[in-house]
Amino acid sequence: MKFSFQEKGTGETIVLIHSYLWDSEMWREQIDLLSKKYHCLAIDLPSHGKENFDLKKGYSLSDLAKDVVDFIDEKGIKEFHYIGLSVGGMLAPYLYELKKDSMKSIIMMDSYSGEEGIEKHTLYFKLLDMIEEYKTIPQPMAVQIANMFFAKNNCNVENRNYFNFLNRLQNFDKTNIKNIVTLGRAIFGRDNKLDVIPKISCPLYFIVGNEDEPRPPKESLEMSKLNKNSKYIIVENAGHISNLDNAKFVNKIFSEIFKL
Repeated sequence: MKFSFQEKGTGETIVLIHSYLWDSEMWREQIDLLSKKYHCLAIDLPSHGKENFDLKKGYSLSDLAKDVVDFIDEKGIKEFHYIGLSVGGMLAPYLYELKKDSMKSIIMMDSYSGEEGIEKHTLYFKLLDMIEEYKTIPQPMAVQIANMFFAKNNCNVENRNYFNFLNRLQNFDKTNIKNIVTLGRAIFGRDNKLDVIPKISCPLYFIVGNEDEPRPPKESLEMSKLNKNSKYIIVENAGHISNLDNAKFVNKIFSEIFKL
């Protein structure tokens, strides 16, 4: 699979994968920081960036992880640090099973490796069915979705990140909607991979916004307790996209982790 991506810097590689419905631009402030010392490779999820390709029916996170690994191999990358937020984080255990000897560290942000709870599963699949039917994301639904991603005080159009995301949701190309729905079903219908967390031997960090609604802190805490060598970090005044809601704090944490 041909992914669109952006890369910057030289040195050891850090692979970054963004949240569902976003793209690699989400990482701009982190890439600007990390690329001073590292080679940053930020990959766009299928149909979220500049590439559009048909995903097969029943496409899963396991399939996505294999496609990402193939892409990393094609880039000639032998070892890498990994940062994933939301679905990016959910991919971490899948990637570890495929490339554990290549992964130097893992940061899972605002994520969860267990199955989706019944209540959220029902809500998300209902939204996906509606998006599939409409072949677009209507404005009221876009507001409902956008409000899930940010801290409460940041859910307003004066917040540039919120405004841009709201606009993005309403302007997905119709040709991309089919794949976005397929990927959504893969994410919210994912397998339980909590059993992999205790097996991870490289440095492992769980970072989560204190106001994260879709992936509340208790889920990151649960995962951190499964691996005694992991670290659990709360980002204050941040929702699901914690690296944007409180970029200053997240960059401070990254500076400490990567010794910048």
